[in-house]
Amino acid sequence: MQRIDIVSVCYNCGVDIALVIEDIRKGSYPLHKIRFIVVDNASADDSVERLRAIEGIDMKIIESGNNLGFGAGCNLAMEYLSAPKTLLLNPDVNLYPDSIRNLLEFSVHHSYALIWGGRALDAQGLDDGKGAWREPTLLGIACWALFIDVLLKKLGWSIPDGYKLKAKDKYIQADAISGCFFLIDTGLLKKLNGFDPRFFMYSEEIDLCRRAREMGAKPLSTTTAKIIHHGSQTLNSINKLNYLYYHKLKYSQKYWGKHKFKVAKLLVRLATHFRIVIFSALAVFKSSTISKKQLWVDFLKIQKGWKF
Repeated sequence: MQRIDIVSVCYNCGVDIALVIEDIRKGSYPLHKIRFIVVDNASADDSVERLRAIEGIDMKIIESGNNLGFGAGCNLAMEYLSAPKTLLLNPDVNLYPDSIRNLLEFSVHHSYALIWGGRALDAQGLDDGKGAWREPTLLGIACWALFIDVLLKKLGWSIPDGYKLKAKDKYIQADAISGCFFLIDTGLLKKLNGFDPRFFMYSEEIDLCRRAREMGAKPLSTTTAKIIHHGSQTLNSINKLNYLYYHKLKYSQKYWGKHKFKVAKLLVRLATHFRIVIFSALAVFKSSTISKKQLWVDFLKIQKGWKF
């Protein structure tokens, strides 16, 4: 069994990380082969004290002093990485006993990939479609803007920027692996100089994988290594919308050229207005949709302050 470094970024989620560590204790991967590195992004609660009190696991805590976001937070851990492979693990996941073992064994048998991920399930044990991603496209943004992605999902088809696993699939080659359960060759991570810190949250792993593919990586996602992915509990709805689509646009600005970038911005603005109109109409008949309308009104206001 290889040694492995596991990196988690904490922002007011010490309780969740403690639960992840308990999952690791109960798992089938030898505890003495694991070093756990937590980067605390200036948590305002007792996360650091709670984590320092945990015994029986090799753990280093790095206090960043500021909320740097996921990618820049992970970058702080790089100088402490010494194992051949590094697992980036979100606090918002639950592990099965064989999650880490299966992912590491898969990586040994497919060493050429250099980046490996697993299958992300929702709380009901169903595939949530967020374990791996295709390279983002203008078509993907358009499908979201016009609700076409909702129709595709109802028909059981994959969306342009995602993958739909088939029952027979043991693994798939993916453009990008989700950062929630992301195993990477440590040497490659260091050659890439880690994540692009311009991506505070969301799109950072897609950017990393794109640069890794340019260096010869062939990311793979296996169905044999599963996790339950709950989604961040530290973000409210408006913040999630803000980070998600602001960084999608930053990604498009970095790679697509100015004309496609402008179209992408217009599509996000169109999608916002479209949803305001729809929820305004629905609010006449169903008062519970008023809050949804307000969410998109607030999101429109936030967009006016975006800087690229």
